[in-house]
Amino acid sequence: MRPVSYLVQPVKVYFIAFLLVGVLFLLLLVGKLYHDSLTVQEVMQDKAQKQAQEELDLKLEETLINLTSRILDLSDWDELRQQINDPIYYYYWYEDRLKESPYYKATYAQLEIYNQNRWLLMPPLLEKEAEIDLPLQIMDVTSKVVFSTEKQPYLHIFEPVFERDSESLLGYIGVSVELIPYLLSENDFKYVNPQTITLLGSEPISLSELPSQLSFEPVKNTVSSTLWQLINDFILQVILLLLFATVFMGLTFQTLFSRPIQTLSKYLHKLKQNPEETFHEPSETFFLREFEELKHSMHIYHRDLQAAQKALNTQYQIVWDQARRDVLTNIHNRRAFDEAWNKLLTTYEQQPQQVAFILFDCDFFKALNDTYGHEIGDDVIRISAKTIQEALPLEYPVFRIGGDEFAVIIQNKTLEQSISIAQICLHALQNYNFIGIGIKEKLSFSIGISHIDPNKKNSLSNNIANLPRQADIAMYKAKQSHQHKIQCYQTQFEQESLSLVSNEIISTIIEAIHTGHNMKMHYQAIQSVSDGALYYEALIRIQNGNDLIYPNDIFSVVERRRLEVEIDTQIIQQILIAFSENKIPTGTGVSINVSGKTLLQPNFIGLFEAFIPYLKDYKIVIEIIENTLIDHMEYAKSVLNELRKQGFLIALDDFGSGYSSIRYLAQMPVDIIKFDMSMTRALQADEKTKNIIQSTAEMVRRSGYDLVLEGIEDTDLLEKAKQAGATHIQGYLLGKPNPVPHISNPMQPCQSP
Repeated sequence: MRPVSYLVQPVKVYFIAFLLVGVLFLLLLVGKLYHDSLTVQEVMQDKAQKQAQEELDLKLEETLINLTSRILDLSDWDELRQQINDPIYYYYWYEDRLKESPYYKATYAQLEIYNQNRWLLMPPLLEKEAEIDLPLQIMDVTSKVVFSTEKQPYLHIFEPVFERDSESLLGYIGVSVELIPYLLSENDFKYVNPQTITLLGSEPISLSELPSQLSFEPVKNTVSSTLWQLINDFILQVILLLLFATVFMGLTFQTLFSRPIQTLSKYLHKLKQNPEETFHEPSETFFLREFEELKHSMHIYHRDLQAAQKALNTQYQIVWDQARRDVLTNIHNRRAFDEAWNKLLTTYEQQPQQVAFILFDCDFFKALNDTYGHEIGDDVIRISAKTIQEALPLEYPVFRIGGDEFAVIIQNKTLEQSISIAQICLHALQNYNFIGIGIKEKLSFSIGISHIDPNKKNSLSNNIANLPRQADIAMYKAKQSHQHKIQCYQTQFEQESLSLVSNEIISTIIEAIHTGHNMKMHYQAIQSVSDGALYYEALIRIQNGNDLIYPNDIFSVVERRRLEVEIDTQIIQQILIAFSENKIPTGTGVSINVSGKTLLQPNFIGLFEAFIPYLKDYKIVIEIIENTLIDHMEYAKSVLNELRKQGFLIALDDFGSGYSSIRYLAQMPVDIIKFDMSMTRALQADEKTKNIIQSTAEMVRRSGYDLVLEGIEDTDLLEKAKQAGATHIQGYLLGKPNPVPHISNPMQPCQSP
């Protein structure tokens, strides 16, 4: 077949035609290469940007957590609480104690302490006033980033300081750090170029807005840049060689470039889609070394990235575990307890089972801590945690949920078995030799147990969520007993603490204890049998609207909140006010009750220093309960004898309520013995009982003590008290407690023979 005439052309036409087709084809091929290369670069840039963003977010979060943790550690420092309560030596403490302590970091731009009203605890020194960035008063405790006059961003963080072992707010800690330098000093960056980190804007922002306002650039990927440059150079060379080897370049381009790039792109896509999976390096061998190196580099990079992620996950697991471990004791902390308890609450609905909640507490721990120091107190907590854990079966961990409180959750055990476990733990604690760490007194521990059995419809607890509260009630019942230190929850315990049901009453009592507001002192007369001389026992009442809150309710709250020292201090202040306002008649006096915890405070003598000027005109008696004297005899003798030298009288209250008082009578540093009301009433009992009381009273009188009999309500009991040898009497016969010291029915003094 003869071709069409116009198809018959010189060879150069076909050459040019094929050349043009080849060029066009090669251009299309080069365009595809360029497009694929651009895709690779964009993918790598996106990945670098994402890695940099994730790294910056993580480092920022870790920095904020670490900074907050340091501030929380500082807020738990008792010296800080002491400064908030009494900042008289604040500047000395700030410069010589705080700045030299591990809580203060040189990277802090500023650290300030605020009182409960959010004002600076002490005004800044003159030379610091111009430097102060933190506010004089905190208007908003929310942490935020603010800008200085030089437009430098500063991070301001505020954390509250609470009274130890309570939720009472003492003040706040404020810390200011220069954001960008502090972030860089605390972290090393792998994917973020630290020189490019800046904060956008100039207005204050909250911490939640901070990540979105940070500007940065990722570290440049030299492999990607080199590859991109090589591809661009190669494309340029291809274009220059198009005139000489179009067909050859067309054939070789597919072999040398297109196929390797597509292979690497697919490989990179697989890595991108499944970053956690492990893939083998592509089996294809590329003629160009650059592609071979790129293939190998991509494989190594992915492997290293997986290793880094694995290390990060391991570190996260370590941090996660540490966050659930108590630093002091290395046992599970409150966070771990909350997680375990919430998990149990969830599973209990599907799989009901017997559950016991056991709560441990060291009696008088705060007084012990203040007497022997915090290091000894920490040793007690560490030893207690270790002793309890070693006494428990292996499957039951112990949780530290408070200062000296430990909890154990027992599953699939009867109440009797749980009590047996608690007895083993208590026995181990009681037999531990705490003398080895310098404690002279025998420590006692209280244990409360609550239990639920889904198979018993009359179980005391029909709601597992109530177990912690019920164990807490049982534990405080154990604290009130000297012999039965393990108590199982009983419903009647609820009735014994009804005053705790009313939040209004609790708030009123706590406010009165801390501020003195609505605290009303009543006075009950104590009269001498021989000469009719009077002094008055100060008794606390708290005004609640038109009603009065009486001691039973007050001290229920005090014992639960451990406010014995605070209420004694406030009562002492109220009595001092009564003296200063001449409410106490001259020539009489006042008897002041103090608790055992207050007696064990290091500044106990100092509490009564302000009374010394009144001793020349008044009789001032300090009443101590017998158990405190017996348990801490050596310490009490030294402290109380010092007060006696100053002119104070010491009375032993509730004599006879304990089993050891007579044995220790000769050693007690007291001047007055007050019989417990039950002993006074026993004078009206059978002859045998009456003779025992009279003999005890005679022994007390022969030992040289004044003897006060309480509960004298009629003339018959008055005569029996006189016959028993009472030197003073107290009771409704003379008058009930009254806001104004007076006596309703004066007793005629005995006539001298």
